[in-house]
Amino acid sequence: MKKYSVSTPEGTRDILFSECVLRQGLNVGLKTLFSRRGYHEVITPSVEYYDVFLDSGTPIETESMLKLIDREGRILVLRPDVTTPIARIAATKLSAIDTPYRLFYFQNVFRSDVRHAGRSTEIMQAGAELIGVTGIRADIEMIALAVESLEASELTDYRLEIGHAGFFKAVAASLGASEDKIEEMRRVVEEKNFTALNDILKDFEESPYTAALRKLPQLFGGAEVLNEAETLIDDGEAVKAISYLRSIFNELKAAGLSDRVIIDLGLVNEINYYTGVIFRGYATGAGGAVLSGGRYDQLLAAFGRNMPATGFAVNMDALCECVKKPEESKLSEIIWYESGALREALSYMNGKREGSAQLSAAPDIKEAQREAESMGLKLTCVGNGARKL
Repeated sequence: MKKYSVSTPEGTRDILFSECVLRQGLNVGLKTLFSRRGYHEVITPSVEYYDVFLDSGTPIETESMLKLIDREGRILVLRPDVTTPIARIAATKLSAIDTPYRLFYFQNVFRSDVRHAGRSTEIMQAGAELIGVTGIRADIEMIALAVESLEASELTDYRLEIGHAGFFKAVAASLGASEDKIEEMRRVVEEKNFTALNDILKDFEESPYTAALRKLPQLFGGAEVLNEAETLIDDGEAVKAISYLRSIFNELKAAGLSDRVIIDLGLVNEINYYTGVIFRGYATGAGGAVLSGGRYDQLLAAFGRNMPATGFAVNMDALCECVKKPEESKLSEIIWYESGALREALSYMNGKREGSAQLSAAPDIKEAQREAESMGLKLTCVGNGARKL
């Protein structure tokens, strides 16, 4: 037998016992929440055509997609994200249904990361998408649902960071920088790498825009962050983004949802994908974000139907890192039954009010007795001639 045949591929793992119980409990809690908020579940294929993602403008690198070849020689990929297939569904299968579409999912995604990077190749995601409606009320609904999702997961310590793609885009565009240079700036701002950012900005003439970009990684906190940002720059699009975030924050505050919400103008991930509000959820105990989302109004146009959309995904693997695992149901009793008494044994087990019981595979009562004693459990024998011990 080959060495690797008894292990799992790099980036994957087996999930056992109490973690399975935990995942099922989290799934039920989130499904209940999404359904009560008027969202409907969809399931997309695990395998999609490569072109679905290649032509959609997804920020996922093609090198990270796990590829297959079908019998016709066409390139397929194991689903690297769920939002793109849902956009495909909304643009095609749902075209006869009035918008908006409120959809949710629980599915695995597959991404091949850099070798030995320690990241998962197979990730379980839960997510919600609101498609066909734009405006601040839709964004507030999605952010509120994200907060409720983290609450429903019984996290003890979490925060939701909110930013806006328009602020960074407006400031960076005012510098007259190339797309490659803007992407370089975006990356170091996202990493909050002050030294690298200063090195990049040395190539540009000093202005309110370079000053704002230098300050950007530090602009996180409460509503005071928005006040400070307004003093840095008066660009129309940037001011509009600040005003938009202020309105959202005030609405969340009025709803009692702002205690765990942080404004972060340095939140600039996947800026070419997101077109408006961006948000991420973090929790104590998780190595990275447990939730990420935002507005992506350009994705559905790739499938021939130009519609606005917003949504988020919960990384269920990361979530499980910071939620206490439940205790498994304790086995309290072993049932041994005589031939022909299986129905009676099952009826007895189903009628138990406390603890759990399992059938004994022992060939006779004596062997069943030894089995029960070795496990420190009660033995119950069922049948016409059997007696309860």
